Amino acid sequence: MESPEVMTDALVQLKDHLGVELVRWLARVAFVAWAGWLILTVARAPAVVRRFLWSTGLLVHMCHVGCAFHFIHHWSHAEAVEHTARLTARVTGWHWGQGVWINYAFTLLWIIDAAWWWTQPANRPRPPVWTVPLHAFFLFLFFNATVVFGPWGWKPVGVGVVLLVGVTWKVAGHASTNREKRASDSEAIRSGPNNS
Repeated sequence: MESPEVMTDALVQLKDHLGVELVRWLARVAFVAWAGWLILTVARAPAVVRRFLWSTGLLVHMCHVGCAFHFIHHWSHAEAVEHTARLTARVTGWHWGQGVWINYAFTLLWIIDAAWWWTQPANRPRPPVWTVPLHAFFLFLFFNATVVFGPWGWKPVGVGVVLLVGVTWKVAGHASTNREKRASDSEAIRSGPNNS
């Protein structure tokens, strides 16, 4: 029979491994919620459904952050900075950990956006001057998390999703332009040629 110390070490290693996997999968689920929100937005799904998915993504992301601080950083900001610096150095050769502040900003912006949405009617659109930079920032972080810093198996997934999001945004832009043109054409038809 193994000694209690060996069993304890094995349990600690199992807990650490499961904790890291939990952190990874929570990030992936939060991203899926964001991508789902984007697709539902283009599909013109009901606003309450989109807001629910958006808020669910935020809650999952906050669980991701909490688990990262618990299992990886041991509730230490300094350890989070050092962990970020090690990852950055491994990929870029530059030992810089202040990127953790970008992640804090990401979380704060998502909280602000979700809180704003819940204080308004669900179908009230948020201003594009806010939403376009916000989602470009989300996409930038996702690209970095998967393609730049992610494991090799996720790089093709990251590139594919970034392309899908780009196509989705393009389709949404064309759909919006076409709706505006049809509305303008309908107005011109209703007013008739002599009413101009």
